[in-house]
Amino acid sequence: MHVLPQRLFTPGPVPVPDNVARACAAQPLYHRSADFKECSVRTWESLARVYRTQHPVLVLAGSAMTGIEAAVASLHQPGERVLVLNNGRFAERCSTILSRYGCVVDEIIVDWGESISAELVATMLDAMSAPASVWITHSETSTGVTVDLQAIASVIRERAPDALICVDAVTSMAVHPVETDAWELDVVVTGIQKGLCCPPGLACVSLSGRAQHRLRTSTPRAYTLDLSIVLHHFHKHLFAWTPPVTLVAGLDVALSSILSVGMDATWQKHQLVADHLRMRLRTMGLSLFGESTSNAVTAAEHPYADRIRELLVERHRIVIAGGQDRLHGRVVRIGTCGPYTIHDVDNLCTAIEDVLATLSSS
Repeated sequence: MHVLPQRLFTPGPVPVPDNVARACAAQPLYHRSADFKECSVRTWESLARVYRTQHPVLVLAGSAMTGIEAAVASLHQPGERVLVLNNGRFAERCSTILSRYGCVVDEIIVDWGESISAELVATMLDAMSAPASVWITHSETSTGVTVDLQAIASVIRERAPDALICVDAVTSMAVHPVETDAWELDVVVTGIQKGLCCPPGLACVSLSGRAQHRLRTSTPRAYTLDLSIVLHHFHKHLFAWTPPVTLVAGLDVALSSILSVGMDATWQKHQLVADHLRMRLRTMGLSLFGESTSNAVTAAEHPYADRIRELLVERHRIVIAGGQDRLHGRVVRIGTCGPYTIHDVDNLCTAIEDVLATLSSS
């Protein structure tokens, strides 16, 4: 019996476009060959255009968390005071990593589902000594809530001009506007399996001039995660360590597709698709969790959230995500980052309506 393939509506990985999948499936290039160097340079240049920066965007093998840990290990010293804006699970992870590398972590903590305002950040900065860095999760994947990154960055630069502004843009890059240079962001980290429409396996890390200066004056505390080594090889058009060459080839194709559409149109598409999903969910009587402002992932509450997920797989071969940590069993999370369209959302919502009808009759 023929079984339909599963359809992903998770906030990563996302369905991979056919041209990207073909590039990833091709025979690998030798990572020191001229052809791969050409592919690498083209990828780095495209990433800088997507990031809206004139500075390097480094690429590391691993998840986006690898990129965050590399930035922490390379740019921070034990005893440094840092500030983390904490409104979800992935912000909590930033605090954990910083603590393990010996930083003194101050936090602005709000309830999951809430955002953190620039005014709250200003008040905190006025009350503390100047931090070495401020870590911001732009779009919190666990809750589906964004922060006003531009306004917060402006406040940080005014109140703590020497602090590094470090951004987890894992579910916001190529989904929400991220103006790395214009907003004076120093470190911006993303993965490739969400808005960049690739299979998982690479982390991307931008470094401003301020961050590069900090890199030169910091004592290395890692080896394969030492961004100074990665940056040195970047300037020679090389990867420091053997990279997943097929993923780089796929990323090259994916970035070309995104840039052919344009960043403004890409951001607008995500807004339209996410708005349509939120409208359809409300029409079905589902309550959106918290402020629900991310265009990458929407969380909806339901007392039988996990059963909804099970029935979507059983009846429709559709996979959505569940709640994490304190939201386990309370919410479903639906991804709209990457290649999804309004038509895709309508198909998903038809399946959810069928599942809800099944639950109500059982």
